[in-house]
Amino acid sequence: MAPERMIIIMRKNDLTRGSEWPAIFRFSLPLMGASLLQTLYSFVDSVIVGNFVGETAFAAIGLLASSIMLVNMFCSSLGNGVSIVTAQFVGAGKEKDVRETAVTAQILSLAAGMAVVTLCLLGSYPLIGGFLQTPDTMLAYSLQYFRIYSVGLLFQFIYNVCYGLLRAHGDSKGALLFLLTGGILNVALDLLLVIVFHMEVIGAALATIVAQAGSAAACVIYMYRRYPSFDLRKRENRLFHRLKARMISSVSLPILCQTSVLSIGFIVLQRLVNTFGPASIEGFAAEQKVESFIHIIPGALNSAMSSFTGQNVGAGQLERVERGFRKTALAGFLVSAAIAVFMIAFDTRLLSIFHISGEGLARGAAHLDLLVLFMLPQSVYTIAAGLLQGAGDVKITAFSSFLNLFIRVTSAYLMARTPIGFRALWWSLPPAWTANFLINMLRVKSGKWKEKALVRS
Repeated sequence: MAPERMIIIMRKNDLTRGSEWPAIFRFSLPLMGASLLQTLYSFVDSVIVGNFVGETAFAAIGLLASSIMLVNMFCSSLGNGVSIVTAQFVGAGKEKDVRETAVTAQILSLAAGMAVVTLCLLGSYPLIGGFLQTPDTMLAYSLQYFRIYSVGLLFQFIYNVCYGLLRAHGDSKGALLFLLTGGILNVALDLLLVIVFHMEVIGAALATIVAQAGSAAACVIYMYRRYPSFDLRKRENRLFHRLKARMISSVSLPILCQTSVLSIGFIVLQRLVNTFGPASIEGFAAEQKVESFIHIIPGALNSAMSSFTGQNVGAGQLERVERGFRKTALAGFLVSAAIAVFMIAFDTRLLSIFHISGEGLARGAAHLDLLVLFMLPQSVYTIAAGLLQGAGDVKITAFSSFLNLFIRVTSAYLMARTPIGFRALWWSLPPAWTANFLINMLRVKSGKWKEKALVRS
């Protein structure tokens, strides 16, 4: 790509100019749509399996949610690290460094993808049959789904890195196309393989990885057409730049620690859930599926705030970052309040979509109601984390996640031994999320994130 064309594209998606909140909002809208489509992958799987295979199969997939979250964190952490480093280069106007980062990131995605797939296949039984103590009635279903799903992680690595590169340039609209491609494939194949060919859990897993492959292919094609200098098919673009790899790793690894710690915490909690029997497994699985939709808007604002911060830190516009954060945090809080009212009003109706009833439905509703109330400070924390990560100040967010894990897991296991019993699953939320909120907000207010820039204009 000619340098002048690269500059035109970078300016078109420039987050360093204009009013802060409109720029963040416009950028976040496609991210919300993309996240919605991505969430629908597992949601559709669960609805179809729950209604056409049975509650046992639904619970077998549901208890994998925390394990799947963990392996997905490897993919998204690399993509986020790539996006943060690239965004700062874009903000500083360093086109050569942008290209070197892009090609290095793609090579990293292939190597990391193959390594994680191998790890998941080898560790599937020790994790699911051993640590999680999955009930015998669900074990076969769980192993089938997880092993097939793991193969698709290679496509997720490719997608997350390409998408991270596009986000760094302020290009968030393409994701809707990528995930719409995958979403259509997923729904069509779910209906065909599960309902028509009666392939049960295997059919649902196959539908998911084909959808992920479609999203990854669409993302790569779009990126190569828009940024030919990123195209790995060209021999001159196959150079691996160690300095850029170290920069990506310096951001990705703390983010991975932060997100994987949370995921490991959920795996440990899932083990606790399993000890309370089928009602808790079903209720927790359904609650998590509905909860995934609750995080769409705060998550999109987190990503938008990260890209916005990255570009503006690279351009040296720190006051603009502060103004953008204040407006985005207020918007996130108000939206979360509206979501909380809706979820509490329709909790049992939403959870019953998965064909659960009785005690399982009651436990899921109680969990959901408490969670949405504490989503109000959590939404602000999530946006604050986006600012800190975009600035390169990733260690503090990792620390807050470690503390979150410790408080959540410790309090859940302690309360489970009291008359609170299975309710410990949701009463462990308030102290953990409150600690997260305080740590990240104090860091933002301190201004120390301003000294963490990876790139200077």
